[in-house]
Amino acid sequence: MAPAFPIPAFLFDLDGVVVDSNGLHVDSWKEVARRHGFDCPDPEHIGKCGLRTNAVIRDLLRWPVSEEEADRIGFEKEELYREWIRQDGIRAIAGVQAFLVETRRLGIPCAVGSSAPRGNVDLCLRALDLEDVFAATVSGADVARGKPAPDIFLKAAEGLGVAPAHCLVFEDAPAGIAAAHAAGMRAFALATSHARDELGDADFLVPDFTGLAPRSVQDRWTPLGA
Repeated sequence: MAPAFPIPAFLFDLDGVVVDSNGLHVDSWKEVARRHGFDCPDPEHIGKCGLRTNAVIRDLLRWPVSEEEADRIGFEKEELYREWIRQDGIRAIAGVQAFLVETRRLGIPCAVGSSAPRGNVDLCLRALDLEDVFAATVSGADVARGKPAPDIFLKAAEGLGVAPAHCLVFEDAPAGIAAAHAAGMRAFALATSHARDELGDADFLVPDFTGLAPRSVQDRWTPLGA
């Protein structure tokens, strides 16, 4: 019997979904704040909020800097983060590599849709030898608006040639879940960065990819609004 709905494509956020990067982000935010003499309250939240670097500086931290200075400090922060990855590598989220191997075997189209800078996306995928797994990758630099706007996931779907309604998003942050829904996509949340009660708007929720099979995900999926 044919499936009731087309098999969905899988769109993956990067930080907290593919790479276990929160610790590195927290430490790099704390270091760049120290260098410039600014406060960095609640760095754990800042490291996993899912927003673009400039938005963190201007909207969350509210550092008294110009747009140009925010861009410069943001670049400094991300270059420090990348330097540490080049030195010591980065860990994958539990179970994601096996999950991606199986999605590839099944021929499920996959893309990355991340608010991170392009350099972060490319370096992290290269560090984990995952560059060939994703048919499209979208960074925060590739769109006008970051999450929670839908632009990143809409562009990722476009890169795969798949209608947004036939995509399923894997996310770890409330902003990403909101972006997925704004794009007309289901959101599958992983409690790798945020508490479960912060992810209550997700359509599905699991601790991580451990023991999760792509077929079981497909079987639970229906288009948003169906």
